[in-house]
Amino acid sequence: MKILSLLFLFITFNVFAQDYNLDSLSHVDYDALHSTKLNDVWGYTDENGNEYALVGARKGVGIVDISDPANPVEVYWHQGSTSVWRDIKTYGDYAYVTTEENDGLLIIDMSPLPNNPIVDVTNYYSSTSYWTSAHNLYIDENGYAYIFGANRGNGGAIILDVFTNPMAPIEVGSFDDWYIHDGYVVEDTLYAAHVNDGFFTIIDVTDKMNPVVLGSKVTPSSFAHNIWPTEDRKYVFTTDEVSRAFLAAYDVSDPSNIVEVDRIQSSPGSEVVPHNAHVNGDFLYTSYYADGIVIHDISDPENMVEVGRYDTYPGTADNTIGNWGAFPFFNSGTIIATDIDNGLFILGPNFDYASKVNGTITDANTGNPIQGAEVTILGDVQNEFSKIDGSYKTGIGIAGSYTVRYEKYGYVPQEISLNLTSGVSVQQDVQLVPLPQYNITINVVDELNNPVLGANVKIKHEGVVFEMLTNGLGEVNQNVSYEDTFFVAVGQWGKITECREAVFSETNNSLTLTLKEGYMDDFTFDFEWSTTSTAQMGDWERAVPFNNIEPGFQTSPDGDSPNDCGESSYVTGNELENVVYEGEVTLISPVFDLTSYSDPFLNYERWFFCYHGYEIFNDTLRVAISNGTEIVEIDKQGSVFSELGVWTPKSFRVSDHITPTSTMQIFIQTSNYDATNNITNAGFDNFYITNESPLYTEYLNQEESNIRIYPNPFENVFIIEGVEEETTQVKLYSLDGKALPFSSSYDGGKMYINGAKLPKGSYFLHINEEVFTIIK
Repeated sequence: MKILSLLFLFITFNVFAQDYNLDSLSHVDYDALHSTKLNDVWGYTDENGNEYALVGARKGVGIVDISDPANPVEVYWHQGSTSVWRDIKTYGDYAYVTTEENDGLLIIDMSPLPNNPIVDVTNYYSSTSYWTSAHNLYIDENGYAYIFGANRGNGGAIILDVFTNPMAPIEVGSFDDWYIHDGYVVEDTLYAAHVNDGFFTIIDVTDKMNPVVLGSKVTPSSFAHNIWPTEDRKYVFTTDEVSRAFLAAYDVSDPSNIVEVDRIQSSPGSEVVPHNAHVNGDFLYTSYYADGIVIHDISDPENMVEVGRYDTYPGTADNTIGNWGAFPFFNSGTIIATDIDNGLFILGPNFDYASKVNGTITDANTGNPIQGAEVTILGDVQNEFSKIDGSYKTGIGIAGSYTVRYEKYGYVPQEISLNLTSGVSVQQDVQLVPLPQYNITINVVDELNNPVLGANVKIKHEGVVFEMLTNGLGEVNQNVSYEDTFFVAVGQWGKITECREAVFSETNNSLTLTLKEGYMDDFTFDFEWSTTSTAQMGDWERAVPFNNIEPGFQTSPDGDSPNDCGESSYVTGNELENVVYEGEVTLISPVFDLTSYSDPFLNYERWFFCYHGYEIFNDTLRVAISNGTEIVEIDKQGSVFSELGVWTPKSFRVSDHITPTSTMQIFIQTSNYDATNNITNAGFDNFYITNESPLYTEYLNQEESNIRIYPNPFENVFIIEGVEEETTQVKLYSLDGKALPFSSSYDGGKMYINGAKLPKGSYFLHINEEVFTIIK
């Protein structure tokens, strides 16, 4: 036991500077008490009103009397099998505990408390249909226990009667269509989170032998970990246990038509992971791992507002470290929370209803509603956006005077000072004034200065993107509101995509870009690559990649190739529901003609990741080319660990593998046939054809080379070490195979290459018969 002291209070309030509206009452250090980390927590109140924390630990279960919150005392400890997962629920005076070890269902009779020791404890194992472990459970108001994620069948819900004989449950039904990770049951309705399948369901369990699915919904990150309804059952809230995930709110008044109504993050822009959320009245209590316990006012589920938090973990993390569980249901108002490493926290609530503001945002000239206007209470990390009808809702956890900022691209921002009061939503309508506009023209021509009809054009400024096709004059026109630097890209299949930054103003309002003949696709534009799939889940998609971290690894790219214009590539697994599973997925290029090339080389960059837990993986990324008559494999990525999880450039002489024709295509395929502990993802980017290899892989073996090149990346000068001045030939090429001029000097066995005049990017460096990649 650890008793609160003034010193502990001083340390707490300095380490957790962001805590507010939750007070630390005391703390129990379970590492000191039982040399164990913690997992979930639940609560129990005896007939005398004494309150207890039921503490799940990796080594067992503890029962802590917190009737005096400042002086917690552990009154019982049950040693169990060591397990990362241990979940607890109660019915009457009995605690029921699941674990993913082979302990069955642990049952503890707590009726002797507080005056006598606990003596009646048993482990229940099903006698009719064998199972020994389970992930979680819930017990409804009628005394039916729902065992989730057991090692039987799909791991759905096993339904037990625990009211007839609490120490000897009786199985009365099951639901096993999908694995259930967590759930809640009330009035014969099961709300189930199917984490592996990425959605939740609402199930009628009136007939325990024949449950009926009423509706389902995919969650924002397709990793539905936890679900909890409001007391009136009109709304539910979910968590996805992945980095950057949201708490999400849904209207489930019609289970056949579930509608998401709001979503929020505890720390927008961070990698923090939410875990479990519980509803008590008008508030949502979420164990948010590295952010601690976070509380939201959900009196209006369409406008979730944070009103308090207490960080149990003194640091930041993008994985499952910190606050595992929380229990907010004691009549006293005391809240308990378990931190994996830091023990049991007993907290006192000091929060109130949020201070809110709502209204409608319209165009000051036309009166039309403005969709997507950003609303920010200055000083708060959250922001909201107006809906299609111009309406908005937001709020903050502490009452006071605030400045609210309203802004939308193309409009003059507006700031309004408001007095916001707890429990009140102030109505504030806003009229935004449009900025004056001017017209810019982009002209696209070929190498003979002829206009290019139907060329793709992308104009980007401050996150706003305009995309269009050139007209018969080879031009596009776009009204813009800012005199500033814009990103412009133009492209067309059969031509080399061109991009640059350009400064536009009312007097400098046109730009001409030249498209050269050739094949290049960095996926800035959609040139209609196609996909095929035999997989149960996952496929290629053209998207801006962002990394998923699961389980503790970067399992998808955190960006596209750094060597091209745009931000997009073709990837699998950009969302967790798009991870390749049980089958093959193939990306297929449009047809390209190589008959005009004297010695064509096919160039690209690929990305691959495969995780098989403790098993050696056997999944592979394969690349093949076809000339319309035959198809041959030219490249594959398997268990070469130096190439896992990085963009790897590749180059192949086409004629070494197949006869070049006018009907060429490239095929990129990855597969996953292992259903256990397996994540397989791939990426493909920066495809282009050249007449000379910038990176001829048959001659390239950088790992065995005696040549050293540094620094890489470089700013102005890089050094080549391990070469002789008289016998060394050095050539520098751009990614499209163009030879580039440079100056060099030799001193003391080192060659100094001056690249100060080169623009930032990647280059291929030929040193005699070896080829290297150098980045500025």
